[in-house]
This record gives sequence, C-alpha cells and structure tokens, in this order.
Amino acid sequence: MKDLDDVKNLVPPDSKVEELKYEGSDVILYTDSEDFFLDNSQTVKEIVSKIKKRVEVRPTQRLSKDPDKAKSRLKEMVDGTDIDEIIFQPSLGKMLIRAEKPGAVIGKNGEGLQDIKEETLWFPQVERVPAIDSKVVDRARELTVEDPDFRKDFLNEVGEEIRLNKSVGGEWIRISTLGSCRQVGRSCFLLQTEESNVLLDCGINPSAESGSPENFPYLNAPELDLQQLDAVILSHAHMDHCGMIPYLYKMGYDGPLYCTEPTRDLMIMLALDYIGLAHGEGGNAPYDSSHIKKAVKRTITPEFGEVTDITPDMRLTLKNAGHIIGSALCHIHVGEGLHNILYTGDYNYDSTEMLRTADTNFQRVETMITESTYGGKEDKQTSRDESNKKFLSKMKQTLNKGGKVIVPVFAVGRSQEILGLLADEMDRDYFDYPVFIDGMIRDANALHTAYPEFLSEKVQNKVYKDKSPFLKENIETIGSHNERKQVHEEGPSIILTTSGSITGGPVMSYLKREASKSENSLIFVGYQFEGSLRKEDTEWCESD
Repeated sequence: MKDLDDVKNLVPPDSKVEELKYEGSDVILYTDSEDFFLDNSQTVKEIVSKIKKRVEVRPTQRLSKDPDKAKSRLKEMVDGTDIDEIIFQPSLGKMLIRAEKPGAVIGKNGEGLQDIKEETLWFPQVERVPAIDSKVVDRARELTVEDPDFRKDFLNEVGEEIRLNKSVGGEWIRISTLGSCRQVGRSCFLLQTEESNVLLDCGINPSAESGSPENFPYLNAPELDLQQLDAVILSHAHMDHCGMIPYLYKMGYDGPLYCTEPTRDLMIMLALDYIGLAHGEGGNAPYDSSHIKKAVKRTITPEFGEVTDITPDMRLTLKNAGHIIGSALCHIHVGEGLHNILYTGDYNYDSTEMLRTADTNFQRVETMITESTYGGKEDKQTSRDESNKKFLSKMKQTLNKGGKVIVPVFAVGRSQEILGLLADEMDRDYFDYPVFIDGMIRDANALHTAYPEFLSEKVQNKVYKDKSPFLKENIETIGSHNERKQVHEEGPSIILTTSGSITGGPVMSYLKREASKSENSLIFVGYQFEGSLRKEDTEWCESD
C-alpha cells in the first residue's frame, strides 16, 4: 500500500513503531516508544501533509501500564470527577473513560488528556454518560465497544479496500431508486460507478402492513448485489430510513456502515424496539438482535465536516441536517472532481427547540437527491412560531378547564422538540402540571443527554449549567399498565406518548379511556402516514 510505505519513510528511526494499520480512512501508528507516543506532533504533521489522511499514534500493549494500575492512577488524577466506567481495549491501545462531565477529564485545551497519557501510557477517549438511566441506551453502548480485536482487523481491511489501485474504466455514475420515490417510507438508493457500489439508507414503509412486500425496499433489484456492495451510508435514525439496515447484514453484506454516533446508537434502539413490537404482535421481524450487533461492529462514525474515503473513488462528508439528533446531509465526491452528489435525507432549515439549522455550505453539488414529503404543489404549512403558539394556546385552554392534553409523538425527534417547548413553559409561574412521557421517549431522551454537542447552543448551555430540559421535575415517566391507570386518575396533565401516527403503542390505551371526554384534547404534531388514524376535527399543529 502506497500510503503505508510513505508513512514508513517519514517515521523517525527511534520511534519504535511496531505496527502500521489502517482504521478505515485513517492511519494508526502503534509505538513501543514512550517518548514518541507522548511527543509526535511534528512527525504526524509531516505524515498528514504527505498522505492527506488523518494519522494517530497509539501505544502497543507492551508500552501501556497494567490496566489496574492505570485505572487507579486515573482515579487519583480526576479525584472528585464522577467517572462511571473505564474500559480498556489493549489491541487498540485505547482507554475509554465514561464520565458525567467529560470536560473535567479533558481539561483546558486538552491538558487533562495529555496528563492521562503521560501517567498511564494509554490513549484516552472520553464519552459522556447519559444523565438519565436507560437499560436500552446502556445496551446500545455496550455493543459499540464489544470485540475490539475484531474491530481492529475489520477497520484495517476496510482501509485496504479503500486504497486498492483499481484501473478506472468509463467514467459513469448510476443512481437506482429502491424505495421512497412517490411515497413516504422505505428510503433506499443505490449509487454505482465503474469501481464502487454504495447504498444510501435502507428503511421500512411505516404505513404498509408488517411483513408485506410493500413494507421493504426493492432489495431484490437486479442492480443490487450485496456481495459486491462496498459501503452503506445512513442519513439518520428514523425507521423509514434505517429500519432494514440489520437485514442487509443478515442477507450477507459484511462491509462498513457510515453514520454519526447518535445515529448509530438510535438505530440500535429503534431496531431492537422493532423486533420487540413484531414479536408482541405475534409476528416476526425480518432480522434479530445478532444482525443489529453485526451492523454495529462494522459502523464507522465520521464527525460532521470530516472528509472520509469510503471506496477507491468516493469521498463522504457528513454535515448537520437539523432534522433529529445526529441527522446528516450526505455529500459524496466521486472521482477526482468527476461529480458531486448530495443525498439530503430529511433536513430542516429552521432553528428548532433542540437543533441547529441544516448546514448546506457545500462547494460543489451537481446532483441532489432530496426529501419531498412536504413538497407537493398543494402542501401548505404554517411557520414553526405559529405552530408553537397554536399548540401552547390549545394546551392552556385544555389545562384551564381541567382536561388532559394527549400528544402522539415519535419517540425520536418530535417528542424532544415538544419537551423543549414545554421546558420553557415549566419555568413560568402558571405551569404546575405533570408532563407524562410514555413509550420509548425516555430512552431517546437519555441518549440526547449523552450528545449535547449535537444539540442547539441554547440546549447545550442549559445542559452544561445543570438546567437540562430533559430533567425537569414536572416530567414523569410511565412504563406499566398500573402507572397508566394512575395517569387516568390524575387531574389536568400533558401526555406525550407513542406512536406519533396512532398506529399502535401506548397511545391507544390513552385514547380508549380519554378520547370521549369533552374537556380533553388530542393534538397532532407529526406527519400522519396513509392508513393512520386522524379525524378532521382534531387540532393540527405540525411544523417540520
């Protein structure tokens, strides 16, 4: 491999680099030298300048201190800081530190991390612990660190495939639509060149009958050969975009999945929930938890703005889409300036209660594949501000007359937006009402608290000042039949519950008990799929 040969020639003789490995698009140097591990910035700059790839220096297993001694020393160094868990990955040279306040571990300008490296001779990586306990989030995070030995070998194989010197044939690009066009759901596109085959999203159709052919993309299309597929890109974790990703691994795909960290974790949660719902309804999901695990072990998570090689002739850049946490606009640069494709997924131009507006600063785009759910000629939407005012007005009217406000919401995205809107109201003197959340909303909230850097500056500031909108005293979690009975016996309250399109879930039990009472209100705040329940006399406060 030319890149690794170039790196070898630039490494100082006394660096004691024992191993050079690809890690996807990156190059990792494993060293036996304490001096080189702790002071390598100049060498890394020269290597990056030469090969134009990210480079990292990590310790070999021989260099790193004994894990027990390293853990003991780390706890002494960060005394008073809430460390939840320390995970060692010897084959990767990494020490993963999960803390309630990562900034206290990282230190000013990264000084804390450098001190940890010097004292332990491990490469430290810090993750934020969710502020809300969630077994689902815990399981998702467990999957992300399982089997580091496999991970090391897999990422190296991906890097070798990316850098294969293939002969370039005719310069052509083909995009095949395997789902979502002229309908909402089962988003899936196949991008092909002479050298590469890349899949963009792979979701289900929420409005179709479970298990029917209309529920899934056209994965039997003659253009798609899973054995020849080089990469899958996931724009965001809503089931109409991610629901069939594990199925690809069940059917033989064995390559990388590219998405952001929150998207990876949310995909795990939603896919596990999808399996549970299918079994609960007496059916079968198209895959099981082993296929979710297989996908996670092969997931690569670029940061927003990073340029990442994904095939010999494609480079991927993800940018914030502003739709849900971790959602990304996917820009693919093909060849050496041949063509630039932007696959948007769902995106949003407004600054919302939780998220920043979409980042559309791309230098070149020749082809754009974009969502058009709300793009019909007759489609009309009120502004977000007007929708928020309508929601709050109806909410106050209902509460004042002693009623309950039932809000069907999707667990990921719309539920957090409504909670953000209500959080401001909870700070006002008049608001003395419980806000009940039911379904998977609590787990999704927990994951949001683990990634505040993906949220708006307003929410970030609240989180860092211990004023998180997810931790308000008014918020109460409902998770059992008995707890739902207690909600019915409560006075005026707000109930956020799944499913957002009233196609099942706990919302059905609330409607059964509360829909006939004239003092109550049902407010829709999200997209309603074909076949879902929605009457003309209900309030409509949707804005996206």
